Amino acid sequence: MRVTVCCGTCLENEEKLAKTARAIGNALAKNHIELVYCAPLAGLMREIVKGVFEKEGAVTGIYPSGSFAEDLPPIVTGSSTYTEFYTDTREEQTQQLLEMSDAYLVLPGGFGTLEELSSVCTFLTLGPLPGKPIGVLLNEGLKDGLKPLLTTFGAWAELPETLFFLSDVESLIQRLAAKGSGKECLAG
Repeated sequence: MRVTVCCGTCLENEEKLAKTARAIGNALAKNHIELVYCAPLAGLMREIVKGVFEKEGAVTGIYPSGSFAEDLPPIVTGSSTYTEFYTDTREEQTQQLLEMSDAYLVLPGGFGTLEELSSVCTFLTLGPLPGKPIGVLLNEGLKDGLKPLLTTFGAWAELPETLFFLSDVESLIQRLAAKGSGKECLAG
């Protein structure tokens, strides 16, 4: 199973959020879930990748040609469980992310994270990705604004069985795994 993670690349001295990101990476690997991402390997994403590699999990990076290559640290380029793909455009990159994954996980981020979440919601409601789950980690960075925003735009009503919010990392990963594989889930 593969999960695309949408999150920010800046931590800005957020030690608690960094620990949470590392725990997410650990949980993905522990549950045999491959991480898929498309950003510079910095901030939250770097911590998630470190967490995946700590538990010997697999990571796939998807990049537009000529982008982010200089940002790949030795933890990635030296790993036998790391794969990378290059696309010609940002649109192709987004398409790859959407098609390659079985589920999506959203953490705090900026406009890029919001764009990725919007793309996933759009493809799930209008396009070829029916039933793929979207889990949002509720924490200091997302608990106050995202639910009302999605409700305002109708995403919550259109994706009631697909889009869910949890604050516990383990429960969130287990629910993504169960929904992404089509199995019943007891967590969350």
